[in-house]
Amino acid sequence: MRSSFLIAGAMLIVASLSAGFARADDAAKADAKKTTSATYVMTGLHCPPCTQVVEKSLSAAPGVKSIKVDWNTKNAKVEFDESKVPAQKVSELIAATPHMMGASMHYGSWLALKAPDLKDDAAGKKAKEVLSKVAGVKTAEAFPAQHVVEVQFASEGKTTTGDLIDALAGAGIKAETY
Repeated sequence: MRSSFLIAGAMLIVASLSAGFARADDAAKADAKKTTSATYVMTGLHCPPCTQVVEKSLSAAPGVKSIKVDWNTKNAKVEFDESKVPAQKVSELIAATPHMMGASMHYGSWLALKAPDLKDDAAGKKAKEVLSKVAGVKTAEAFPAQHVVEVQFASEGKTTTGDLIDALAGAGIKAETY
């Protein structure tokens, strides 16, 4: 009888642990769905220590999960939760980072999107026109040979990567974060 209670108790513990692990796994999957991974092409990087300044600054921002700035490519790979910090805000945070060379110097960025359908100048022109009409976009550039479009944001706003991708999709151009 006593062993039956022990077995039942052990089964109850195992069931509780399994349910807890399932909830944790579900939470991790939901969190991963909120995470956007994007590449920002950086400006204003004058030396390798600049990369650490930008990384440290953005790492402290709410919603930014990780950032790695590559000195050689001048690219920042950023993972962030767009429900807390939209793509345009990430760009603002980069620009707001105090430059290690003084107040007269500034960091900047362009969000890069992969666009496999961007194969010629006509498609590049179309992508630029579409993106320039999205609220929060200051300017856009297309690089058909690389199948990439880049967006420079206006100084303030809440434009997301989804807004940009949807605008391009509406024009028949498939795009995704880089």
